[in-house]
Amino acid sequence: MGFTVEKSGLLTTIQDSGRIGYRSIGMPVSGPMDDKAFRIANLLVGNNEGQEAIEVTLQGPVLHFTSDTTIAISGADLNPTINHERVLNNKPLHIHKGDVLRFGMASKGMRAYIAFKDGLRVAKSLGSISTNTLARIGGFEGRALKAGDKIALNTEGHTEKKVHWSLSPTAFSYLQKNEVRIIRSNQWDWFTGEAKRNFLSERFTIKPESDRMGYRLSGPALTLKQPKELLTEGTTMGSIQVPSSGQPIVLMADSQPTGGYPKIASVITADLPIIAQLKPNEELSFKEVTLTEAHKALRETEAEMKLVKAAITMKNG
Repeated sequence: MGFTVEKSGLLTTIQDSGRIGYRSIGMPVSGPMDDKAFRIANLLVGNNEGQEAIEVTLQGPVLHFTSDTTIAISGADLNPTINHERVLNNKPLHIHKGDVLRFGMASKGMRAYIAFKDGLRVAKSLGSISTNTLARIGGFEGRALKAGDKIALNTEGHTEKKVHWSLSPTAFSYLQKNEVRIIRSNQWDWFTGEAKRNFLSERFTIKPESDRMGYRLSGPALTLKQPKELLTEGTTMGSIQVPSSGQPIVLMADSQPTGGYPKIASVITADLPIIAQLKPNEELSFKEVTLTEAHKALRETEAEMKLVKAAITMKNG
């Protein structure tokens, strides 16, 4: 079989690498909030990097396994246990039929990813397994997992080979960061000089109503030189919109494809995992970089991922 959900956790969804090619009809990409941790979890169990996995938010679920399998947990440290014994993130974990995976409170980060050897037996919708709860599409019945759900695995069983290693925590040093790099948007010069200075020098607090659509921030109001709105313009994960309140919104994985609010900046792709792991009421700050620097940061991230993949391949023999 696979596993039964005994408790749902705060927000537990199935995500793959995202629903690509449907933004033109208004469908968000979805996928993991923290793409880096998601990819590493899959690599640890020998999957391709975009294989579906479970995204756990702040308070994890309780999963009762009904077959043997291999899993890996990466991202936030939510103090996972198997049969009440503490287990480590960032290594393959052999599961036996009857085992129960539980999570404690988050001690570091916001979101963890559970990858399963060869993935989960769930159907694709519009080319993807990613859950979008607002559109009620993807994942398991288009919703977050809840108690009583039974999820099947693509492959059952595992080898009895013991695993005595885990990835270095340096791969997840971003869990300790709260500064994110940005590049200017097309509407940067719509904002007053004071707004731009405050944006780059002050700290902003993540509001509790933040979600997978967007992180709502509170801080100094970012005012326009004169009242102005776009008819509409394309957006992406990381776009920072500023509504009439002056309080910015960082668009995230389930965000809409277009919007009319002016955008002061965009978070660079390499730093999106930092935001994804920040909790409500935590603070963050912004640092401006050039487009060249943003590209360099992304190349460095991908080079690091290649090293991680090589290390895992070598360890798994």
